[in-house]
Amino acid sequence: MTSLPKQKNLTTPRKCDICQKGAGISLCPGCEQMFCRKDFNEHRQQLTTQLDIIIREHDFVKQSVDQTCDVTTSKVFDEIEKWEMEWMNKVKMAAGRAREEVRNIVAESKKQLKRITDEIRPRMADEDYVEYDLDRWVNDIKQVNADMQAMSSMIVIDRDDEYEWKKMIKVRKREHQSHVSKSLKRSEKRINEVKQLDFNKLKVRPQRQIKVDGDYWAMRASEMNLLYCGKDTLCLTDRAGHMTNALRWSEAFVFDICWSSFLDRFLILTPTTLHSLNVQTSEVTQIKQVSDKKKADFWRCACSNQTLLVNIRENGSVVEEWDMSGEWRMMTRWHPPLSCQQNERIIDIRFSCDGSHIGVTVCVNGQYNQFHVRDRSMNILNNITFPWLEYGYVLLSIPNGQWLTHEARNEQLHMVSRDGK
Repeated sequence: MTSLPKQKNLTTPRKCDICQKGAGISLCPGCEQMFCRKDFNEHRQQLTTQLDIIIREHDFVKQSVDQTCDVTTSKVFDEIEKWEMEWMNKVKMAAGRAREEVRNIVAESKKQLKRITDEIRPRMADEDYVEYDLDRWVNDIKQVNADMQAMSSMIVIDRDDEYEWKKMIKVRKREHQSHVSKSLKRSEKRINEVKQLDFNKLKVRPQRQIKVDGDYWAMRASEMNLLYCGKDTLCLTDRAGHMTNALRWSEAFVFDICWSSFLDRFLILTPTTLHSLNVQTSEVTQIKQVSDKKKADFWRCACSNQTLLVNIRENGSVVEEWDMSGEWRMMTRWHPPLSCQQNERIIDIRFSCDGSHIGVTVCVNGQYNQFHVRDRSMNILNNITFPWLEYGYVLLSIPNGQWLTHEARNEQLHMVSRDGK
């Protein structure tokens, strides 16, 4: 018998996902849809049209970028030139004062000689002099002559060459909060539990300890300095912990301190006022736009770029957002329930190190404490509930994106992941 050829297993071809009529012959790896030939050609034409739109948008943005860069460069260069002229004038004024001081020193010898002349001539005309007068005049003339001979070595110019010229003017790029929607970044390794650190279990002791007189807690650090509050004193140390300055503080009790890299200043918050401290000049200036003695008590402050957050010390705490550039304008004022619940009080508020999120600790008296990770609009992204603690939990953001909460008046730290898990 002659065997028949083996037939292939026939399957129903996949239909086109668009028209559901023609046979699907082409799979798009982008949208993962199956197309018939007609719809595939139309699909490619749609992609080509979208690409043309993107190219036109690119060309428009490129033209806008070129124009903006030229205008921005010119504007910034004008500011730099203005600063340069101001400092040249200041240097010329300082040099002019130095020249005047030289003239005054040189003129002293001339004045001394004139006094001798004015005394000798009338006494000589009246023959009113004796040996004592002659000896005194000789000695005075010799002294003037000796001073004139040593004049060049007597005048010393004291120049402050230790000034850090690189810090006189700095240009930096201000971080910009993009309006493009981005989801909260989460670490691949989820941290589901809060890690508790016990100071008593640390084997390595701190290299340096600073003792503070009285019950004071306000402190903050910049890259170069630590500023903390002692009794009637603002104390400034370098990175090694050595005291570099101590400023008399006669204002109200300091509740909080934050460092503004935008202003290159420390900001000092009291119950009713906000002050800035220039580390270079030790000048303390009250920020009158923010300060208001008629308001409820200020409590905490936090900075990120040109933005300052200040909250009020009360149940149903209010949070104010200030723009520190220019004239110090209040941008937003958050009330409950956005700032916190009406029965809650904000204990601490801090920006994350990259400025993208806000960390907040709140409490309900006698019930609980909570830590919130929030976006820049104060929406809560995640929260953790802590046991009730009378003095609450103080907050610190660290460069790796995580957070540290410190139990006030207790030597314990809690480490929380960047997304508040």
